[in-house]
Amino acid sequence: MKIIKYGILGVILALTGTFSSEVLAQDNTETERIEALRDMVKSESLNLSMLIHSRGVFSFNENGTRTLTVPNARLKLDGKLDGGFSYNLQFDATLDNILLDAIIAYAINERTNFAVGAQKPGISYEFLTAPHKLDFVTRSFIVTALAQNWELGARLSGDLSNEFNYSVGIFNGNRLGANDNNKFYYVGRLGYNSSSEDGSLVVGVNAAYGEQSNAQLSAGILPNIDGERFIYGGDLRFENTTFIFASEVLAADLDYIGFTEQDNVFGMHVTGGYKLSERSRVLLRFENLDSELLGPFVNQERL
Repeated sequence: MKIIKYGILGVILALTGTFSSEVLAQDNTETERIEALRDMVKSESLNLSMLIHSRGVFSFNENGTRTLTVPNARLKLDGKLDGGFSYNLQFDATLDNILLDAIIAYAINERTNFAVGAQKPGISYEFLTAPHKLDFVTRSFIVTALAQNWELGARLSGDLSNEFNYSVGIFNGNRLGANDNNKFYYVGRLGYNSSSEDGSLVVGVNAAYGEQSNAQLSAGILPNIDGERFIYGGDLRFENTTFIFASEVLAADLDYIGFTEQDNVFGMHVTGGYKLSERSRVLLRFENLDSELLGPFVNQERL
């Protein structure tokens, strides 16, 4: 994994050096810099992009958290090929297992797409949202605990109409590992998207079921699954030129390793925002996660 991490760093440095030599031959203006970089790394068949997030946390409480971190340092290569095929390869150098996406997809028609490989199962709208489009630098606690996970499998997705869309998939159920019990993890989502001059509205419902043997659940906040996993919930997001309102609810019935009883988990977040300008906004989020067996994990506000 260290070799791959160093390779990603080498690609970033090589791009930086090439880009610098390109722009030195031109007038030193911001527009020309952006255009030179865009011409080098963007086309329909090959699109190279990078994302780096930096975050600082400061608590006025001496026992609170004070730290600087890099939540994301991603390198993504994707594009469209002949015959309706496309690909997506994405890494994150901040993770021990740095592979995120490794997808080969085929467009069956204009409304239907079939994808195989390492990918997001596709239940939570917030988890399906790209990092650079999130309200906060990190996703909500409930999504991180129950839905934030890449899996190996196959997914069929598409549009039922101009407003309704769907996604169904079958996965191994133990992240990016091979299937170890010959049982699958089944995932489905039905969504509604609407956009007008008044704003955009997204509503979705989802469910997932599987039986796994000692499999880590998402980010490892909850104990490993050893038996049944049933997750279900819904999400809503409204946004216009001034305001943002978003909420997501997830519940789960889980069998943990080392526990004789099944756990019932419930969590949610409610997010509100006001746009000061096109690039600036003030956001407030309330979130909680409660476990019947383990007690409350989080109940807090985030600004």
